[in-house]
Parts: sequence; structure tokens; C-alpha cells
Amino acid sequence: MDDTSSSRANPYLAGALGPLFFKTAAPIILLMLVSGLYTVVDAIFLGVYVGAKALAAVTLVFPLFMAINALSTLVSSGMASILARRLGAGDHNGAQSAMQSATLLAIVTAVTLMVLYLAGGRALVGWLSGGDSGLAGMADIYIALMVFGSPLQFFIGVQGDTLRSEGKPGLMALIGVFVTLANIGFNYVFIAMMGLGVAGSAIGTLAAQAIALVFVIMLRLSGRTPIALWRKTGLAATEAWGRILALGLPSSLALVGVSLSAGSYIVGIQLWSGDNADVTIAAYGIASRLLTFAFLPLMGLNFACQSIVGNNFGARAFERSDRTLVIGVCAGLCYGLLVETVFQLAPAALSALFVSDPAVIAGAAQIVRFISAAYILVGPLMVLSGYFQAIGQAANAAVISLGRTYFFTIPLIFILPFAFGETGLWMASPASDVAMLCVAIAVMFVNARRTFARRGLFYASQPD
Repeated sequence: MDDTSSSRANPYLAGALGPLFFKTAAPIILLMLVSGLYTVVDAIFLGVYVGAKALAAVTLVFPLFMAINALSTLVSSGMASILARRLGAGDHNGAQSAMQSATLLAIVTAVTLMVLYLAGGRALVGWLSGGDSGLAGMADIYIALMVFGSPLQFFIGVQGDTLRSEGKPGLMALIGVFVTLANIGFNYVFIAMMGLGVAGSAIGTLAAQAIALVFVIMLRLSGRTPIALWRKTGLAATEAWGRILALGLPSSLALVGVSLSAGSYIVGIQLWSGDNADVTIAAYGIASRLLTFAFLPLMGLNFACQSIVGNNFGARAFERSDRTLVIGVCAGLCYGLLVETVFQLAPAALSALFVSDPAVIAGAAQIVRFISAAYILVGPLMVLSGYFQAIGQAANAAVISLGRTYFFTIPLIFILPFAFGETGLWMASPASDVAMLCVAIAVMFVNARRTFARRGLFYASQPD
């Protein structure tokens, strides 16, 4: 296939990069924001129509829920890196094989998860509940449904990232928005109208995923996508498993880190807040929701950068992949500056949207100000990690994406309070951002020494 026909077939290989970048990022950002809306609405339904204990039950199994998400991301994210580069290189047979290999890996992973839950899941939920049989019962119903329905989430993850890598981010976002809105509608029916409680929440999620999967299957069968639903490739069914796991591990472990860091903050609050622990936990809950919602658009910027870079790097269009990185970093920098400015100037007003208690509002405002103090660095570092993943440098991607949580944030949550008291808990986040900037510079320096890349990043000078 010549360069001209390849560019026509692959929208990432031609056209102005600025508009292409934001055209790719916009639908993904929309998807992320709508997905964030679902978590809020679902919590409202459970709290209003079932009660606080239902919210507690779902919260109780949050680590297990995050484990499902982490495993799904492990498969789909790792596959996307391989598939994008193979499409960019014109290797459509290899791209087809990558999708099919990921699908088989998803099945094996989901079945393994079910076996593990049958072996010890109920006992683990009982232990987490502290002996409260009513709480454990509701939690077990919810997480069991999610575990045994996990193949739906795995398949949607694989197909969604395949569409993104094929140059159809708008369609991927449309499916994602549909899943979220359908999920909200189903949850209202099953929770509010049918009174199924936490089971209704899980059933609503699975029903929405099932409908979306049927739509994707019909799309694949129609032949209107570069990747077919399934066909013979001549390659081993497991040929991509090793690379999928290696490339998907950073994103997967990042989700695990979110859960671990949140748990560390809660433990830290209980240790250092004294009689005000309840107020501080409520304040942290508000702050974490604000920061999480603000973080979601960065995922859109990161995924857009990965898709464009991966295709162009695979096609050896290194000047385009280099310029995409610059655009992504600049976009992340500007967005981070905007978020940091808003959070520094108006944290109390934002916190007051959730509660009316002055103590909680003041606590949340203080937490938001501290945690966002170096937010300007978050976007560029995230884009840089995604760039390394897109070009197949899994180790560099892992160091940057995981280092912040595992090397700095979690340890500092437990160390800094000894010097600064409760305030030290919130200082851990900006301190980690600054530390990770230093680590990223070191990674670039090492990469420049072991490769020909200028500044450890730019490959346009690569010899043919």
C-alpha cells in the first residue's frame, strides 16, 4: 500500500495535526465527563431510594470493583497500543489478530476472576464488612453480579479501544455516552421503580453494556470497519498476549493505585484528624469528586495523543508523531493551569454545591487548594506517559504513570503528617507532582542516551 492510499484509509496519517488532535480528543472527553456523571447519579438513586446502607455496601466492595476495571483496562489498553501501530504500518492482518488475541485473553481473564471470587470472594466481603451480615449480604449481591457479568465489560473495553485505534473516536464516544445514559435509565427503573436495591444498580449496568455490545457486533458484521468481528489471520490465537500484558500493565496498575491512595487518605484522616475525622472524611469526599471530575478531560487528551502517535509512529511518520506530542503536552499544560486557577480561587464555592455545613465546606476548600497546588504538571506528565506507551516503551510509560502513586503519594501520605500534622496529608499530592517532574526528566535523559531520540522524545531524525 503506498503512502497516499494509506493516508486515505487511515485518518490519523494525514491532515493538520492541531484540528485532528482536538477532533479526536473532544468525543473522548465527552465520554469521560458523561461517565463521571453516571457515578454521581447512581449514588443519588441508591441513597434516595434504598438508603445509606446501600451506599455503604457498594463502597465496601469498591476495591473489588476497581479490580474488574483494572483487569479490563489491562487487556484493552495494551491491545490498543499494538493495534494502532500495526494499522499505521498497514499491517491489517496483524491488527485483526491483535483484536482477536485480546478478546481471547479477556475471556480467560474474566473466567479466572469468576473462579477466584467463588473460591474466596464471599469470605473477603464478610471480612470487609466487619461482621455486619446485612451489609455483607448487599455488598455480596452487588459485586457477584458485576464479577459474573464482567465479560460484557471486557468485550466493550476491547471493542471501544479498537474503534478508537481505527480512527473512529466519535463512534466510540457515542457508544460510551449511550451506555452511560442507558445505565442511568435502567438504574432508575430497577432501583426506583422495581425496588431491586443494589442488585438493580448492577443489573442496570450489565443491561446497558449488553445492548452496546450487540450494536458493536452488528457494526462489525456490516463490514463498515477496518477490523472484522472475527476472521482467520494465520497467526496464533495467543500471539499478542505477552505484549498486551506488558503494555497494558501501566494503565491497569494506575487504576489500582487510585484505590490504594484513596484508602491511604482515609487511614491517614483517622490517624491525624482526631475528633474531626468524620468532618474531614466528608470534606475529602467532596474534594476527591471535584478532582476526579477535573481529571477526566485529561484522559481524553491522553487517549487522543496515544491514537495519533501510535498510528504515525507505526507508519514511520516520525515528524507527525513528534509534533503530536508537543500539541498534547501544550494542551495538558493549558488545561492544568485552568484547573489549578479555578481550584485556587473558588474551592469554597465549588464545595458548597455538595453540602451546606460550613465546617465541611471549609475543610474541602483547604484540601482542594493543597492537592491542586501543582496541578499544572499533571497534564503534561500524563500525556508523556501515554506517548511512551503509544510508541511501545512500556517501561518508561510505567515509571511515569505509576511512580507518582506508588513511589511518592502513598508513602508521603504516611510520612509528611509527622512533620506537618493533618496538613501533611494534603501536601503529599503536590509534592508528588514535583517529584514526578524530576523523574520524567531523568527518564528522558536516560532514553536519549540509549536511543537516537532527541531529548529522549523526538524520533524525526531516525534513519530509514
